[in-house]
Amino acid sequence: MKKILYITTGIQGSGGVSRILSVKLNYLLNYYNYEIVVINSNYIKAPFFYDFSKSIKFYHIQHDTFFSFKNKVLEVVERENPNVVVNCDNGLKGTLLTYFFKKNIPIVYERHCGKYINSSGIIDFLKLKLSNVLLDRIIMRYRLFVVLNKQEKQTWQGSNLEVIPNPLWFDPPLKVNKLESRFVVAVGRQSVEKRYDKLLRIWKDVVKQYPDWILKIYGEKNEKLKLDELVSKLKLKDNVKFFDPVSNVEEIYTQASMLLTTSESEAFGLVLLEAMAHSIPVVAFNGTSGTDMLIQDNINGFLVEKNDFNMFIEKVCFLINDKDSKKLLGNRAKSFAKEFEIKSIMQQWDNLFQSIS
Repeated sequence: MKKILYITTGIQGSGGVSRILSVKLNYLLNYYNYEIVVINSNYIKAPFFYDFSKSIKFYHIQHDTFFSFKNKVLEVVERENPNVVVNCDNGLKGTLLTYFFKKNIPIVYERHCGKYINSSGIIDFLKLKLSNVLLDRIIMRYRLFVVLNKQEKQTWQGSNLEVIPNPLWFDPPLKVNKLESRFVVAVGRQSVEKRYDKLLRIWKDVVKQYPDWILKIYGEKNEKLKLDELVSKLKLKDNVKFFDPVSNVEEIYTQASMLLTTSESEAFGLVLLEAMAHSIPVVAFNGTSGTDMLIQDNINGFLVEKNDFNMFIEKVCFLINDKDSKKLLGNRAKSFAKEFEIKSIMQQWDNLFQSIS
């Protein structure tokens, strides 16, 4: 039995990385009989939002400095002696780790974010910049460097680059969403790069024409963004509702008529794929690799030129009015989503691990 050790950070939460890791790790354990060990840094004592198999061995570590983090990680690696290490910590401290591993352990870098993302402050920006500079220089220290799409691959340079997208982690529902409700959804934590401020301003103009439509936003709240205040300022209290994240996506997608996203950084739009699997058309701004790889404009959704608010509003209103087009786009979206079925994606991961261990 081969042992894979994952290094990640804060996976108790409801974000997309936590979702995907819970799915992938459980699958590797249950279907390929790998032994899975996880180092979870930045640990906060809290229950897992998603289900991880009880057979997965966790090391929850806390640290004050990079050196305490490094020492604790190396201690676990020495104790567990894995066949492969997968680094999913895309921050600065995770980037630096490769300098300290023994050369006989194959290390895979699993990139869950784009190379260029918006940051919430100057410190985060500088950390990201430094991390990217370091990665450009040390990328070949990794046995393999895995990104989520071909466009992201082009932003890096190295002969060890691989593309493996995230899987659709559930079977598309047999029951067809009739797309007859008068509400749309947006899904994702409240963060700078999601640009919910733009979405709210767009929605303001939509409800001028369709005052009985509601936008439901699901995700971890961030009071610093003051989105509640913006809703009040735009007089949208009756047309915008915020909800906590849910682990059961059926609660979100079985009734929604469309999904909207104004995100400025997506390496892989997992929520887009989830919505598409439920026959829900998506309206999104283009220019992010994870959105552009999933949405085929006017075929399975709409891709709008970045920051063209008027066209975004026009596409939303078009779908509200044209039920036949909405259903056609939704049906095509569901068919496209099947290309990411979990069996084929996880076969790629198994092949990768077998080839380097």
